Amino acid sequence: MKVSVVIPVYDVKAYLRRCVDSVLRQTYQDIEIIIVDDGSTDGSGELCDELASTDNRIIVIHQENQGLSGARNTGILCATGEYIIFLDSDDAWLLDNGLEQLIQRDNIGSDLIVFKNIDFWEKNRSTRSNDYDVVLLNQFPNAQTVFSYLVRTQALRISACFVLARRRILIDNNLFFHPGIISEDLTWSLQLWQYAKTVTINNLDFYGYYHRNNSITTTTSNTICAYHSYNIIFKYWKNQCKMGCVNAEAIGIFLADMWVSRGYNYQKLPNKDKAEALQILCRNTDFLDYAETPKARRAKWIVKHCGIRFAVNVLSWYWRLRNHIIV
Repeated sequence: MKVSVVIPVYDVKAYLRRCVDSVLRQTYQDIEIIIVDDGSTDGSGELCDELASTDNRIIVIHQENQGLSGARNTGILCATGEYIIFLDSDDAWLLDNGLEQLIQRDNIGSDLIVFKNIDFWEKNRSTRSNDYDVVLLNQFPNAQTVFSYLVRTQALRISACFVLARRRILIDNNLFFHPGIISEDLTWSLQLWQYAKTVTINNLDFYGYYHRNNSITTTTSNTICAYHSYNIIFKYWKNQCKMGCVNAEAIGIFLADMWVSRGYNYQKLPNKDKAEALQILCRNTDFLDYAETPKARRAKWIVKHCGIRFAVNVLSWYWRLRNHIIV
């Protein structure tokens, strides 16, 4: 069974070889490695071609810069495997037999195969994500009940890189990444869970997520652009939930938590952007009607009794204090 590995590349020459080598070392051999050079300017494109010359399973596509979403979409369209898996070019897989463990007879047939990650930070600090209750989750009758449970227990991980997805689901349902927005994984992942019928959960620490100070995620998450992107996401799912989409209640619960996460980041914004960010949060407070997790319930209570401006300041200072204690 062929697996398509999609690796978007943009100016990551220092990390690219580590990434690709982690795929080439896999004991599972029936793969195609689709590297999409998204208009790199640092020599990454030339390194892609060099790596391709060493293994005929590597396919390199050079294109003008379209952003991460555009690069992943190109990879989806070019893929021919039964399953697709995404790997960001500054990350790496941690287990040489990881893909082989995921592509087992017991797992084959599932629309989604979910696995875990380890986060790597500066100063050699790492954090291992919590284990899933695999015995319980793999007894659930369908992907929708698994999704609902993961949301309510705050265990849902929305990165597109932490799942093997059946390619036909993406193609048949036109599941591509929204170009030009931050947190493009969010809507794509929620849509994927809309269409998946079956899922297998694994506690395999397979994906190494390397946090960098100059990465796209780090440099954009605390900007007004992130709030604009979330405004688009909130608006889309508000309409979907009103129309009774699959998993509507669980999606509302999840997005209530995402509203809180934007509140956490409020104080990191430049002063000139705070008024606009506050308007965006105010425009989407109706997601707090879905509040079910403790943090969303607290945020809802503060907004109701003290106002939204006071609420986001409390959330921001709480998050800053929490991170200071953890570090």
